[in-house]
Amino acid sequence: MNQTKNSTLRRGFLGSLILLGASLLTGCLDDFDAPQLPPASYVSIYQGSPDAPALDIFANSNRVTSTPLQYSEVLAYSAFYPGERNFRISPFNSATALVEKQFKLSADSVYSFFVVNEVANLDALIVKDVWTEPTTNQIQLRVVNLSPDAGPINLKASGTTGDLFTGVGFKGVSQFKELQAGNVTFSVVNPADGTQLLTSGNLELKGKRVYTLIIRGKKSETAGNKKLDLQLITNYIYF
Repeated sequence: MNQTKNSTLRRGFLGSLILLGASLLTGCLDDFDAPQLPPASYVSIYQGSPDAPALDIFANSNRVTSTPLQYSEVLAYSAFYPGERNFRISPFNSATALVEKQFKLSADSVYSFFVVNEVANLDALIVKDVWTEPTTNQIQLRVVNLSPDAGPINLKASGTTGDLFTGVGFKGVSQFKELQAGNVTFSVVNPADGTQLLTSGNLELKGKRVYTLIIRGKKSETAGNKKLDLQLITNYIYF
């Protein structure tokens, strides 16, 4: 029987601590059970604002970033205290907040936090990550549209018929979908007229993995790292 995603993630993040604690306690305190770990939420952070400066991110008074967070960088899932959390986004080493937003985190739940839009209208969104554990020959994939000016998009994948995802607007986050592992090319299409906006290179999607495909940058930019582009992120690997 497959384990649920939440229990598997919790085991992956904290299993080494549990094993270490259990071995130490077994050697020293044979009559005591291993201590219960406190409840936690797990959050990854992605910087999707194309013109924002290097950033610091805080959750309440706790600094989340240990180094300046640059455009297109992602912080892997880490543990957060559950409950109401005030997220503050500031320029690196600055006391001035660019945006503050309140989000409620539930225990044993997994989230993705996205910094979005151009810096003049900077925003943040958080989504709960819900996927099904893929088999050896399967993957889970979703698409996130963080381009401020690309408009709604459809996503096509080589080897499949029709559109894989449709009408994903700015700040839109699709549900995860199961696909076959293997090599694939993605195409981003304007649903209004069928114009192809962007095509990826040949990407290898490995089985038993969970991916997010991010559409980032600006359609109006034609060069540099702020132009419209695709970025594939691995959310989780099942071993």
